This record gives sequence, C-alpha cells and structure tokens, in this order.
Amino acid sequence: MPELPVRHNSLRLQYFDYSAQCCYFITIVTQERVCRFGTVRDGEQVLHAPGVMVEEVYRQMLVAFPGLEDIAHVVMPNHVHFLIYNGSSSSIAEAIRWFKSKSTNGYIHGVKEYGWPRFDMQLWQTRFYDVIIRNKVAHDFVVNYIHNNPLRWHYDRLNRKADMENADKIGDQLHLMNW
Repeated sequence: MPELPVRHNSLRLQYFDYSAQCCYFITIVTQERVCRFGTVRDGEQVLHAPGVMVEEVYRQMLVAFPGLEDIAHVVMPNHVHFLIYNGSSSSIAEAIRWFKSKSTNGYIHGVKEYGWPRFDMQLWQTRFYDVIIRNKVAHDFVVNYIHNNPLRWHYDRLNRKADMENADKIGDQLHLMNW
C-alpha cells in the first residue's frame, strides 16, 4: 500500500491577508527548543554572541522590509518574540523566511569562525507562531508580555525546564482578547 503524504495543518489564519496593515505578534523557536542565544540571569536576558547576531538580523529585517515597524521584541535563550506593525504591503511570511534564512546563515558562520555550538539539520523550527493583534487590550498585553518575558522565563512553555503546572498560557489569553 503506498504511503500517504503527511498533512500539516497550517498555523496561519485561513483567508487572512498577511500583508494587511496591522500588528502581528510573532514567535520563532529554535529546533527542539535548544537554548543557543543566551541565558536568563536574575530575570534579565543575557545574550551570547549568537543572540547578538539574531538581534542584529532582526534589525536588518526591519530595513529590508520597509514599512515593518518594531513595537517590541526580545531574543530569549531559545526563541524570539516580536510585535511588529506592517505599515506597507510587505508579506509577513516572506519577512519571517528572510529572517530565518539570514540568522541561520549567520549562525553557520559563527560555528565555522567562532566555534559556536553546531546544530542538527536546522536552527529554527519549520513554522512560526503568530497572533494578529486586533485591539488595544491585546496590543498592551503583548507589549507587557514581551518586556517581562525574561522575568517569567521559569514559567515559559518554551523553556524545557519550566514549571509547567504554572506555565504562561499566553495563547489562551490572547485568543480570548481577540474574539
């Protein structure tokens, strides 16, 4: 019997134009949630050289895609969050692909030139998580969440050592705010 192709459900909102002018909360996670970019010490993110590179690539993305505006962002040990406003017709998915490609190439350069830890197959998970911000309450919640993410690292679902019983449920909270 022939093997059926694996079907992956899209994380994107069906029928939504991701080049629309609005705010997007984006989360991109490293493959297998491996911490590569820094550590959290006393509630503050301490970036290592790979994290500094990721931060720089994020800033380059904002230049490469005119109209994308940074509202808030944070590079965490194994993921990045950013809240961006798309004030043009830039494709968010295209900007994310660009970011992942450039940061992966930068990380590979760091492995070769500076001895950064190698990664297997890919640096980032294939997909990314997004929330379309539809109101001021959700906007303010996300800005606060991003700024306080290092303080709440021990409750972060993306932290493999997190207190999962009391883990942040940001997706559930945003879902309630957006509908």
